[in-house]
Amino acid sequence: MIKIFDYELYSGYIMLNGKIVAYSLHNDKDMLIKNLLKIAKFHNLNGDLIFDENLDKFFQEKINKVLNNKEKFKLDLSKYRYKDIYEKILEIPFGKTITYKELYNSLNKKYNMLQILNAIKNNPFIILIPCHRIVKENDISGYTPLGVEFKRKLLEYEHNL
Repeated sequence: MIKIFDYELYSGYIMLNGKIVAYSLHNDKDMLIKNLLKIAKFHNLNGDLIFDENLDKFFQEKINKVLNNKEKFKLDLSKYRYKDIYEKILEIPFGKTITYKELYNSLNKKYNMLQILNAIKNNPFIILIPCHRIVKENDISGYTPLGVEFKRKLLEYEHNL
């Protein structure tokens, strides 16, 4: 489990050839498993689904560094579907948000909105690839597997740091 604010979240990982190729968090273990399998299928990651306390500690530390603006997540995204979208999302400055439309325009309309939304829904590294920084034009909702209130706390925390 990984703790973010006052949330205790289940964590799971997809391992392929000894490397973590995806991870996710959820407040419900069954939903976590379902989400990880969906991510693996979307990105064609034929790895093993695992749960590991040592990996939890490692990712807890990574998430804490990213959320305290001490480290930017770095990853070779070449094996992921729509890697350009994830690379663009990683460029969103800490404490800032952009709209889905702004993301679409920043990608020079290379992808349609459905492709962008599918990439966001299948983020292989939740929080570390900060899809939570993408919002609707009129509110912060949109796709958020951990719930709108969690997203709100996350954005407020980043904005106020």
